[in-house]
Amino acid sequence: MALIFVIAIFILLIKSSPSQACMTILVGRNASSTGEVLVAHNEDAPGRYTMQTHLVNKIRRPKGSTIKFESDLSTLELNDTRTNLLWSEARTYNPDNPGPSFCDLYVNGHGVVICSNNCAESREDNPELLNGGIGYGLRRLVAEKAHTAKEALEVACALVDKYGYASSGRSYAFSDWDEIYVMQIVHGKHYAIQRVPDDEVAVIPNHYTIHEPNKKAHGYNELIDYAIKRGWFNPDSGSTFDFAKVYQAEDSYGLEKNTHRHVRAFEILLEIELSGLLTQKWEPLPFSIKPAHKVNIETLKKILRTHFENTSSDNSEGNTPHFMKPLTICNIDTLESTIIRVRRTPERIILYKALGRPCFSPYLAWYNGIIDKPEGYEDKDSDTSLNEHFKTQPEDMDYKNNAWFRAMEVQTACDILYREKSDIVHREIKILEEHIERALKAIDPQIELRLKSDPDVARAMMEGSLMSWSAGVEGCMNNLKRELNIIPAEAVNNAIPGKTFTVKIPIDKLSSMTLDKSQCRCGPSYLPVNKWSECVNLSESKNFLELEFSSCEWLESATPCFTDLYLCLVDSSGNRHAGSVKIQIRRF
Repeated sequence: MALIFVIAIFILLIKSSPSQACMTILVGRNASSTGEVLVAHNEDAPGRYTMQTHLVNKIRRPKGSTIKFESDLSTLELNDTRTNLLWSEARTYNPDNPGPSFCDLYVNGHGVVICSNNCAESREDNPELLNGGIGYGLRRLVAEKAHTAKEALEVACALVDKYGYASSGRSYAFSDWDEIYVMQIVHGKHYAIQRVPDDEVAVIPNHYTIHEPNKKAHGYNELIDYAIKRGWFNPDSGSTFDFAKVYQAEDSYGLEKNTHRHVRAFEILLEIELSGLLTQKWEPLPFSIKPAHKVNIETLKKILRTHFENTSSDNSEGNTPHFMKPLTICNIDTLESTIIRVRRTPERIILYKALGRPCFSPYLAWYNGIIDKPEGYEDKDSDTSLNEHFKTQPEDMDYKNNAWFRAMEVQTACDILYREKSDIVHREIKILEEHIERALKAIDPQIELRLKSDPDVARAMMEGSLMSWSAGVEGCMNNLKRELNIIPAEAVNNAIPGKTFTVKIPIDKLSSMTLDKSQCRCGPSYLPVNKWSECVNLSESKNFLELEFSSCEWLESATPCFTDLYLCLVDSSGNRHAGSVKIQIRRF
């Protein structure tokens, strides 16, 4: 029986493993240059993912409806009514865990924002769970019901009280136009709650950040009593109860990958140098701070895009910093970056969304009030996506000529050519973002007026602006692809674990360069080049140059789908070139 329990806990820990390096910055409305609550979030997860953006319509469900998201967790009672949602969905395939439980971001029709950060591992090793507990359903049910951030918190508390939380440790942020609440949950039925002060900013990497929970908040007494019962906290010791220190597992407390991101974000907000905090024993940073100046959208972009430039944490030496250790805020696993202006009128909430790594991707402005969106941001309608979120098949991860894969191609080529091309890419993205911001400032007052007099016209203005700006982003990605001179290759055969695979490049695409076989690599966008397959043979055939690549470790666990792979080609002079190929991966 004890072995079964250990296995069950192990499975739950595996389930919590996606989304290991997310980052959230929460700006109180009086700390914001716009006078609005601001939420900034990087969604990170390792491996092959795609990001989808769905518009979910408001519906009414039959009373007593239930849903089961994860097959091994609780069956949940659904709300009778559902508000409309703007839903950022992370999709992946894993035969052992066919859907990510802890990635997605929501903005609902009442103006409530929900996002989260992994805080594993907590200290809890004996969680109280009802039929496996609740995972993905927490954010979904909160998003569907909550009218305010406070109600979102109340709904979340009720769900955790009833089912118990299935992940080892996680931090949720619930925001509306007026206030922000942070709920940091421990595996099972315990959690700490704190409100972000209106004139302060909270930064949440992947550890607990609440030190002194709100003593009047729901669950506080149970949190203290349980810590005393487990021997984690002694009230007679004279020390103040510190939730983060008491409940964070000792081996995940003060980890370098979290502390560097935490400190460097504070540096940008405070406009002071804090490297000294990283050279001594880790001392917890405050839950929230008063920034040096009112925080604007550009400040948040700077934080979400940072690779610790011009600090002692930057050891990239001019190469791509996305694989660097310590882990950067913008890194190889960043799937999407979002900055949200949370406004009193829900339709006028603005989301700035950048696909993939935001340093190589423009932020596109979305209004929450739209009911139509550009093509290329979802593969399936929202109801189908929800029903299949935990039933993803390998073919669902096939390459498609859409916004996500266009971004991946440019970003992977940028990583290969970082030293030579990154400045050009950053400059082009900045020009486009400045254009979008000027257009937004011009149209936003008109939309505000029209919402009062003619909501349908206002909505058409929102959607027309988004379509125009989206076309600009697509044009920018295509221009960058040409600027990077990404060399097209064709697959000669399938990629199969344990066997070599071959791609061919038209000789006229290589000009007069001679490739150095020993340095050429081929692999997926989510891994560094040094983990890609090596070139084991190079030969010329008619008008093509054929490159044969080894199977390599990455192919053993790759999703069997029609995938995009990338080429790092090095010529005899040592110059790098980027290429891409579409190839079918098969298991055998």
